[in-house]
Amino acid sequence: MAFSCKGRLCPSCWAHRAADTAADLVDRVLPEARYRQWVLTLPWEMRYHLATDKAFLSRVLTTFQRTVAAWLRLRARQAGLPGGETGAVTFIQRFGGILNLNPHFHTVFLDGVFVEGQDGPDGPRVFQPVPAPTDHDIEALALRLAQRLGKLARRRFEQASEELDTLDTDTLPLRSVSAEAIQIPGPRTPRHQTDIFGEGPPDDQCGATPGHKPLCARVHGFSLHAARVVESSDRDGLERLCRYGLRAPFSQDRLSLTTDGQVRYRLHRPWPTPAGRTEIVLEPVAFLRRLATLLPAPYQNLVRYHGVFANRSRYRKALPHPPARLKNARGDDKTPGDRQPPNVPVAPKPEEFRKRTHLSWARLLHRALHVDALSCPRCATPMVVLAFLTDPAVVTR
Repeated sequence: MAFSCKGRLCPSCWAHRAADTAADLVDRVLPEARYRQWVLTLPWEMRYHLATDKAFLSRVLTTFQRTVAAWLRLRARQAGLPGGETGAVTFIQRFGGILNLNPHFHTVFLDGVFVEGQDGPDGPRVFQPVPAPTDHDIEALALRLAQRLGKLARRRFEQASEELDTLDTDTLPLRSVSAEAIQIPGPRTPRHQTDIFGEGPPDDQCGATPGHKPLCARVHGFSLHAARVVESSDRDGLERLCRYGLRAPFSQDRLSLTTDGQVRYRLHRPWPTPAGRTEIVLEPVAFLRRLATLLPAPYQNLVRYHGVFANRSRYRKALPHPPARLKNARGDDKTPGDRQPPNVPVAPKPEEFRKRTHLSWARLLHRALHVDALSCPRCATPMVVLAFLTDPAVVTR
């Protein structure tokens, strides 16, 4: 069983919160429907302000969410589904794959809308999927986002230039470290200059080159990706997708020390090309400075709810129940395939939305890794605690 320090950067504690939050989303919040992940990556020039200004980050996220939600409602009206409402859950990630400061959004959108059922406006809502987007749709959405977010960035840059003389001197060291963490460690790679204000021609779209990724577009430094889909019956895939959005900034298994005391971090995949770098090496203090910038600000929520999943949504009580998991004799979840049949759209009780239960480590390990830590590997019977070993000599032996 893993230890827990309840820190905001500890990989063990972060994995615990990620698994627990993903289980809560699948069991209590997200009903049975088809979901699509939308990933928005922002230009280099905006990342410092996104990392240091919570209000600016919220405005950018709101613009992104409203743009995609409006497109989904338009798609539904074109398919003969007027009056539909959509919803989403956003996971804010502050890190990149090379331990750089890279605030971006992973949003799990309903790939459709909830419409009125047979009982009318006061009855439960029924989910109706919409046609999947095409490459042209993603390119048009990316261009629209680049134009709208570029205007927000211009206003923020003008405001930042006026605030230079009034900055709190106590925050200057952290701001300097944040600016340093945005850069890629080691030898720098020349970057293509982009017009983030969206005033020039969109000459850097992914769709303009052959062999590009499907449902992916890059316009003026803004990257939009929407190829990951989870079907309504794949609840395990939905939980894995939520855990992916909630994952920790780094993996402790990839950390090691060199012979001269430097910190080596092995990358998950070569960067930036398949023949690129496979690891980075940092001085210990530089490594700590980089980790410090990956910590979110105090009281900053990294999970945001939109549309019908928002806390104040009037449609939330009319959503169908998420499918319930079957329990075994000890109250733990059974294997992922042993679930009840698909749910029917029944309006749940209001108090059920406010109630949340945190799962134990054993149940989270069983759901995430399919390992029953409380069963004997020899006879498969439940194990009991015999003693807690706390003496360091005994533990070492």
